[in-house]
Amino acid sequence: PATAGEYLQLYCNGLGPVANQPVSGDPASLTVLSKTTTPVTVTIGGKQVTPLFAGLAPGYVGEYEVVIQVPSGLTSGNQPITVSVGGVTSPATVVGLTVNLPVK
Repeated sequence: PATAGEYLQLYCNGLGPVANQPVSGDPASLTVLSKTTTPVTVTIGGKQVTPLFAGLAPGYVGEYEVVIQVPSGLTSGNQPITVSVGGVTSPATVVGLTVNLPVK
């Protein structure tokens, strides 16, 4: 399970055009990131999160990577995650979260 503050890497497809587009069939560069040109948003447990990175996964062909940080304030248990770009939202998938409570 993920915890607040932890970084998650989401892998998906269909996020549209990117800057530094590789040649068709070639993997994305390992040194120059291919970021999406349309803003990507993510919701986790109903909270909107701005990705730290959204673009082609370095070293892979046609696969996108979205990196987010799990926000605080979510409850433990399974939480839905969606990815949105250009007005289109993915079906929800689920991630398990653990909320660490302070020890008294």
